[in-house]
Amino acid sequence: MTRERQPWLGRRSPLTGGAAGVLAIVAVWWVASVVLFQGSGAIPTPPSVVAEFLDPQRWSSTVANATSTVTSAAQGYLWGNLAAIALAVLVLLVPRLEELANQIAIVSYCIPLVAIGPVIVIVAGRDAPSGASVVLAAMSVFFTTVVGCLVGLRAAPRASVDLVRAYGGTAWTTLRKVRVISALPSLFAALRIAAPAAFLGAILAEYLGSGGDSTLGRALIAAQTQSDAPLLWYLALVSGLISGIGYLLVGIVARIVTPWTSA
Repeated sequence: MTRERQPWLGRRSPLTGGAAGVLAIVAVWWVASVVLFQGSGAIPTPPSVVAEFLDPQRWSSTVANATSTVTSAAQGYLWGNLAAIALAVLVLLVPRLEELANQIAIVSYCIPLVAIGPVIVIVAGRDAPSGASVVLAAMSVFFTTVVGCLVGLRAAPRASVDLVRAYGGTAWTTLRKVRVISALPSLFAALRIAAPAAFLGAILAEYLGSGGDSTLGRALIAAQTQSDAPLLWYLALVSGLISGIGYLLVGIVARIVTPWTSA
């Protein structure tokens, strides 16, 4: 009997486990909202949150707010990753700068965004209302991409590097011909992680006063001020969904650009 079940268990789709996990989370959520937090209403029931998704007016305002937040996050994602890749390439071409580059990357990672966020909001001022959102999004992705890019660039096969050098190739030629290709899997892994991080940085900046009035951060503040638990959970789920979409999109690009690592 056990042997007959094993092939069926091996053929189960990964979606089956994911669906079971989601159902379990929803069940625990529902029980907690009805049994433990029925009086306070701090945890709303799943139907009350789903009702927010089905409200056309609510959905329209959420799209407008999310558009502003995603735009700031995308700009920070672009500039932060470009700076990280440029620093990694510079370290590879000029090894003497490695210690300085490591210090820059570590400082950008260790500085609490909650502490530096208000300072950046004040510096950006009204002339650049979304400036702080872009900066915090860029800081959120910088360290991850620097590490991923450096690991990938240094993972190039030694034999290929020696071959290019034997034919008179410079460090720049080695970078273009060998190291860039070898770095793509690690780089895309870092970029995939950086996508949700950039979105989180943008929302944090908006929560601290950046981005104007039509942002997800301001919507979260309004829902928290009004103690509107269903709306707050709805916005949290929307934010998580957007982060997941960003992660998924980068993964799709990685599969197209680096098909040899799709497994």
